[in-house]
Amino acid sequence: MNRQPVISIIIPAHNEEATLEECLASLKQLNYLDENLEIIVINDGSTDATGDIISRYEQPLYLVRLQTTGVGPSQARNMAMRGAKGEYVAFTDADCVVDREWLNELLRGFVEEEVAGVGGSQAVAPGWAPFEKKVHRFLASMHFVSEYMKRGDKVRLVSDFASCNAIYRKKAFEEVNGFDEGLWPGEDVDINYRLTRRGYKLAYNPEAVVQHHRPTTAKDFYRMMKRYGWSQAYLVRKHGFFRRLHYVPLIELLALAAWIVAIVFNLYSAIGIAVAVIVGTLLAFVLRGGVKGGADNFGLFVITLLAWNLGFLSYMVGKR
Repeated sequence: MNRQPVISIIIPAHNEEATLEECLASLKQLNYLDENLEIIVINDGSTDATGDIISRYEQPLYLVRLQTTGVGPSQARNMAMRGAKGEYVAFTDADCVVDREWLNELLRGFVEEEVAGVGGSQAVAPGWAPFEKKVHRFLASMHFVSEYMKRGDKVRLVSDFASCNAIYRKKAFEEVNGFDEGLWPGEDVDINYRLTRRGYKLAYNPEAVVQHHRPTTAKDFYRMMKRYGWSQAYLVRKHGFFRRLHYVPLIELLALAAWIVAIVFNLYSAIGIAVAVIVGTLLAFVLRGGVKGGADNFGLFVITLLAWNLGFLSYMVGKR
């Protein structure tokens, strides 16, 4: 592009005092013309120091401040989008730190007129908690789950990317009525799917980087994965099966049924099959990530299977 278009950056924040200042400080360092930049931070019903932190950054960031009452990230983003001035709307989260060239690299992804949105890559900072780094390595290794985290150094077309590192043409975003306000997380999967169904394309530029905080404890990771499972069930009810991930519960049920049949006919063989599956899965992780990394990934994989499936099932039976 020969000019810098006007971009509105939208950030929802609910009780984000631990990370918000780091996020806003990184936005202050963006290599982008101030007059072409609007930053909208939504204080979504926070009861901590989030509001005070936002106030300290209003002037240096040309920041627009919105106050809501705890409506959730999807609705908060939509509220901000409706009054946004930008030709493009960019999204990151209050627990993210953006790279200095973040916006310029996202804009590079609009390689065709049909491209409605562009996503970027996620990283963790060297000084962050060890468990965060374990979670990040695990998520990055699970390409089946996260296409946008695959390695590569070129802009390419994709089917999905995360809302913590994304930019959309505002016109296209409005055309599909923004995010589904009843959905979070998974709101990015939903809007990207709706855009592609309308004939738009999506792109990914790995050089557009945000450092994204991850859960710092196994308990928090479990909760996150359970919520992800819930959101995927929501998407299945809304759109039907459109991701490989959606077939996982069905495959697991079939495998469980086959294993129960095996127990009936030969208990020892069934136990042997179970042990072989566990050992084979652990070995696969070790071969890909080394002994320590593989063991860490295997542990997180077990938590993911349990939490994700419980979340999926809880939505299907009508519970949150």
